Amino acid sequence: MMSYPTARGVYFLANNHVIELAIAFLNSFRTHNPNIPLCLIPFDDKVDKILELRETYSFEVYENQDLLTACDEMSAKFHGHVCGAYRKLVAWDGPFEEFVYIDTDTIVVQPIDFVFENLAHADIFTANSNVPAMRKWVWKDSIDESTVLSREQISFAANSGFFVSKSKLLSMAYVKTKIDAALELKEHMELHCMEQPLLNYLIVTSGYRYGSLLEFRKSKINRRVKHEWWAGTPGGYVRKGKFRLLFGPPIFLVHWAGVWQKDGGTLADIPYKRLWDYYRHLDLKSLK
Repeated sequence: MMSYPTARGVYFLANNHVIELAIAFLNSFRTHNPNIPLCLIPFDDKVDKILELRETYSFEVYENQDLLTACDEMSAKFHGHVCGAYRKLVAWDGPFEEFVYIDTDTIVVQPIDFVFENLAHADIFTANSNVPAMRKWVWKDSIDESTVLSREQISFAANSGFFVSKSKLLSMAYVKTKIDAALELKEHMELHCMEQPLLNYLIVTSGYRYGSLLEFRKSKINRRVKHEWWAGTPGGYVRKGKFRLLFGPPIFLVHWAGVWQKDGGTLADIPYKRLWDYYRHLDLKSLK
């Protein structure tokens, strides 16, 4: 049972396979967000090593097995096998009234409190969207031949490794009503990116206000927002756990999506390794 106030909190997804990533993520998150409630969504049933970190990093565990199984069954319809990444969809049925979801291949370098104020601008939002180069990670070019989605909906094409929303908006009960329609677009989805096309589809067809931190800044809705940085992009500077751009907005997280898996996931030669190493080997007790 959840034992903390449920107004706001953060979810992350992990299993034993990504324990190195999880430790680095948790060290970074707790360094900059010591008091925000945190909840693990199990990627699968192999989480015993992750659970050993529970007391150190003060997180709870999502325990509704029926909904986790529903996500697994849903993933099999798209992939022919179970894909645990779809389990992040249970965030809308979790304990937090307002929540952030963050992928585990992420280092958080600043407090994330600021993101919640942006729920005044959108009911569901991501970090980046409407970047032409990102579309190929959500939709194949054949999506243009479909008349189901508008050009605006297709162009949203957001990374689903970070999103912010409110409880129940995309509840599992609601998602189940959308799956058949989503499956009709399966041939146009870039399923190499697992749940990303489905989540984009659910967001843009939900009827709720959606957007991204990048769009809030570009449209001047909120010029103070901070941004994410993909580790595959050069131009960032690392010093003692800090990450900065010479020119550009402040960065609050760096993620290695599609990068950390190279070389069998050894993490031996990832970009910005100094940043990752800093948090992987950080002793939180030394900061207290």
